[in-house]
Amino acid sequence: MTQPVLRVSDQEREQAVVVLNQAVSDGRLTWEEHFDRVQAVYTAEVSSDLAPVLEGLAVVVAPQRVHAVASKIHSAPVSHRIEARATFGALVLDLSGLPAGERFEVEASSFCGKVTVLVSAAAVVLDGGTARFGKRALPGAPTAPAGPVITVTGNSTFGHLRVVRPDSHWARHALH
Repeated sequence: MTQPVLRVSDQEREQAVVVLNQAVSDGRLTWEEHFDRVQAVYTAEVSSDLAPVLEGLAVVVAPQRVHAVASKIHSAPVSHRIEARATFGALVLDLSGLPAGERFEVEASSFCGKVTVLVSAAAVVLDGGTARFGKRALPGAPTAPAGPVITVTGNSTFGHLRVVRPDSHWARHALH
């Protein structure tokens, strides 16, 4: 069975042009190269036509943004970079199903709110965040460190961040 050929969407074209604009701005492309590549983006017919146009240019993917403002949100990741914020609210971010061996970055911040991050028993969690008049609670080392590596940054101000494993009391509490 062959894979279907996907035609280029307007969103894919615009994302490619953003990458090209940044590259010319950074001096990684000349204006002539930029013009030629932008023209190629707008004449591309299928998604695979964009790969050679963006070759050699770093593609920066915007983080998935999840913000709970005076509300409670349950969310799962769709990106390797996640920006999670709770302001006067609660955010539950379920990362328990992430694949082993991959790296994920979570910027979890709270102001008068709480962020709970659920991770698998095998996840390795690295903390790079701060707390000001708030609290950060992260789990100890995994029992068998063969899961994903999750780096958690961000700041808790008058709020808290809690990273929990499935067998934790807080994991059961967060799901309700």
